[in-house]
Amino acid sequence: MDENHKTVAYFAFDTIDQKVVFEQMMKISGIGPKTAFAIAAIDKKELQKAIDTFDVKAVQKIPGVGPKTAKRLLVELKASLRSSDIQKLDIDEKLFKSIVATMKNMGRDANAVRRKLNECPIPLDKEHLQEIIKRLIGQV
Repeated sequence: MDENHKTVAYFAFDTIDQKVVFEQMMKISGIGPKTAFAIAAIDKKELQKAIDTFDVKAVQKIPGVGPKTAKRLLVELKASLRSSDIQKLDIDEKLFKSIVATMKNMGRDANAVRRKLNECPIPLDKEHLQEIIKRLIGQV
């Protein structure tokens, strides 16, 4: 809702993940809804890579963001978004930890299990749990 112009703007998201990123961006000082919406539309892996490598040019691709704003935005994003926050958008963290613990109890290497889970093409959710465990047992 724009108080200055007495208007209301609606934003529609393709996924719940985009909505979560949008809400996180809105918490950052100086980021408006249009910029937050544009950031939410960026692929999560690309966004994480841009933050990690401080890629100003990638952020400048966002409409209305110039070089100074891009640098400030990256500093803000780096401070407010840890890489684990973006990864949590992709997976259920409790389920991830539970799978690692279960496989570790079965004598598997926890780090190898984590790597395989990160590479797993199957969505990490309770619905696919049996398929994921079978896959891990065969690979790790």
